[in-house]
Formats: sequence, C-alpha cells, structure tokens
Amino acid sequence: MHPIGGRELGRDQVLAVWEQAGPAVSDGRVTVDGLVVIALSDDVAYTLGTEQFEGKAGGEMFRGEWRATNIYRREDGGWKIVHHHSDASPELMELLARLQTQAGQTVG
Repeated sequence: MHPIGGRELGRDQVLAVWEQAGPAVSDGRVTVDGLVVIALSDDVAYTLGTEQFEGKAGGEMFRGEWRATNIYRREDGGWKIVHHHSDASPELMELLARLQTQAGQTVG
C-alpha cells in the first residue's frame, strides 16, 4: 500500500507498479521525520515515520507527506523490505491521473 493507492501483493505486482509509476516521477527526494526503529529479533525489524516527498511528475513539482511503516527481514547478510504501508495521497493520485489522461496511458 503506497501513496498512489492500491494494494499489491508479491514481488511481481509491486515491481509492475514501480515500472509504471517510476518513469513518471523525476528529481524525487524522500525524507523521514519522527523515525522510530523497532528490532523484533536479530533478523526482523520495522520502522515508523512520516515521509516527506518532493519531485516532478510531468514537469510539475509535487510535494506530499504521509505516514509510513516498513517491515524488514535480514536475508543473505542484508536488510530487505518485505512490507511497506503508507497513507494514500489524494494530491499525488490526482496529479498522476491527470498526467495519465494527458498521455493516454495507465499509471499505477
């Protein structure tokens, strides 16, 4: 679950959204306020925080803020995100829908 709405399950669904939405956004930057890190074990942890995003979509500057939770699992010596959940951003969804209509293609 992410700022552009929807719910994807599994690597293939998540990757498909990134492949569609990713090229629509450039100059993106995300910062996190109020980050809380909780280690549940040596191999599982989660974070909570408020993400601030800014970037360009279709040449238009966009800024947004949403709460986010990430769950991580240690695999092969590194940490992998196995779950991400954030608030939906009506402003970002509206911008991407407008750009989609202009381009005649589906995003997200």
